[in-house]
Amino acid sequence: IAIAGNIKEMAVATGLTADEATNLVGALTSIVGMSADTAITFTKQTREMARMAGVAPQAVLNDIAEAANETAGFFKDGGENIAEAAVRARQFGMTIGDVAKIADDLLDFETSIGKELEASVLLGGRVNLTKARGLALSGDLLGLQDELVNQIGSANEWNQLNAIQRKSLADAAGMEVAQMAKMITLQSK
Repeated sequence: IAIAGNIKEMAVATGLTADEATNLVGALTSIVGMSADTAITFTKQTREMARMAGVAPQAVLNDIAEAANETAGFFKDGGENIAEAAVRARQFGMTIGDVAKIADDLLDFETSIGKELEASVLLGGRVNLTKARGLALSGDLLGLQDELVNQIGSANEWNQLNAIQRKSLADAAGMEVAQMAKMITLQSK
């Protein structure tokens, strides 16, 4: 009963509905292994982090709840890395689930390296996703996003690519072309 009251209080404090708050705490406790109290504290801290970054806290929190299965293997430091990565993902027009999928694609080494080589040939040798794969392997989803932005380049560089080069670069990074274009546009702002 005390936990139910704490979840209700957390829902009010974060702007989540009671169902959303319950789903988030449930995901964090059952999939990630947090205690209910730790999950509630994590949620409040993540909400504040999102608010300070200028992204919708409810969206970030719901993203974390929906992608708990996909991100469970990446949690470390009490989940702060996932909170930061989820906020950054929203800043780039993605969800933490999208970032976890990108990480998983990069960790399919044989396929990832093949796509990287193809993109590198089409782009004159400027693609190197070794660091991105290393960040994915270490669970650094925040660093992974930053490295992808670094590899993609500026909006001006993106606009100079032809359709085949864009698709190849997006494939190498484990992304869709539209997703990558949105990320580039938002990161330039």
